[in-house]
Amino acid sequence: MEDIVSLLVKRHMNLVVENILSFLDHNSLQSCEFVSKTWYLVIRNGKLWKRLYGRVSQRKPLLQNLMIRRELEAKHDTENDEFLYKRLFYAQQTLVQNWSSGKYKTSLKALGEVSVSIFTMDARRILYGLRTSPSVPSSIMVWNRWTMESEHFLVGHQEWITDMQICGDLIFCSYYDGTILVWDLKTKEVVQQFQDQEVVDWVVIHAAHGLLITCTSILSGLTDRDTSVTIRRIHSPTEMAIEKTEEISNMKVSMLVSDENYFAVVLSSSSSNCIKLQLRSPVDFQCVHEISNLISHEDSYAYHSGWLVTGSSEGIIKVWNPVTQTCVQTWNSQEKIENLHLSSKHIITRNSDGKLFAWDLPISDRITLLEKPSPSCLFEINGSEEVSMMDSSLIVDELQILTISVKDIPKTDASTSALTVRDFLN
Repeated sequence: MEDIVSLLVKRHMNLVVENILSFLDHNSLQSCEFVSKTWYLVIRNGKLWKRLYGRVSQRKPLLQNLMIRRELEAKHDTENDEFLYKRLFYAQQTLVQNWSSGKYKTSLKALGEVSVSIFTMDARRILYGLRTSPSVPSSIMVWNRWTMESEHFLVGHQEWITDMQICGDLIFCSYYDGTILVWDLKTKEVVQQFQDQEVVDWVVIHAAHGLLITCTSILSGLTDRDTSVTIRRIHSPTEMAIEKTEEISNMKVSMLVSDENYFAVVLSSSSSNCIKLQLRSPVDFQCVHEISNLISHEDSYAYHSGWLVTGSSEGIIKVWNPVTQTCVQTWNSQEKIENLHLSSKHIITRNSDGKLFAWDLPISDRITLLEKPSPSCLFEINGSEEVSMMDSSLIVDELQILTISVKDIPKTDASTSALTVRDFLN
């Protein structure tokens, strides 16, 4: 007895079948391919994997990043790859399995006799801000993330780099004296340079939603700091106009990140041990929510995709919904947490010995989350694998964990640095 799909195909109603199957998710579509040769050919000839990618990729940045990786890795011919979109969904499944089992490939890339003060990445590139002596200008190394080939070496300002971000082909970089440079990688030139304050203590920057936010901290006492915030509208690489400024007394910006709904700003005060989390509008940077009781002074913390995760020195991990100010999950990691990093699906904590611990971010079911058992550690990475690591020398997404290790050269003031990549797809 023939099934309905086979009967419709016999009547040359393939378009009807394709339309029906186009509403399936990737697991269901994969199962349908195994029903029969007829079903398989309908899915292949109708390019349903490509249609599925087009339907869901805007909501799943991981799929977009997998596509970019495939394009850049060994210059893959994506145009003539008949099974490209199917492979992307299979790769997504592989990542889930490898994180759960702690399976990854480790590679080490020497950076040479340099000291990295900060590094960051996006789906295409890795950027290294190189720490220099006062007599040598700071510089930025730009690598292709997937081939590990050097693309650019940019020599910039005399001072040390305090913050750095890549946004498309633009690099935003702040320096210790308050100077901000904007590089255009297409021309390899500085297209913007400004300084909002002349006497500064620290600068934090972030570009998103068509805005460039600059937070300049100024010493207002022995320990207190005031913060001056400048909001610029990015019209083009060469046109960034100030829309407004804001003064925040006795507080320093400790974190500034964003997701599709908010800018997330953490403000801290040394004198009062007060820490505030502000969620600000992506349209004009107006404060929408301010929460003062979620983060304690000794906590490590991170924000990603609407979730705040805190880790205490006693090893307690808490997952918060900052909008409702509710703790949706808490558990004891049994390890003192020195710092904490967050991706869209995982938490990485580091203890005082440098050992890394990976946890699932338990947010799949927001309604019954409190009824679920506490997450168990997925895997550990021994701290002895690294020579020395700074707090800012670890970055993570669903594809990789990247760390910078630094080793002093005996009898000199110099040091060597290396990048360790743990890849969950290979």
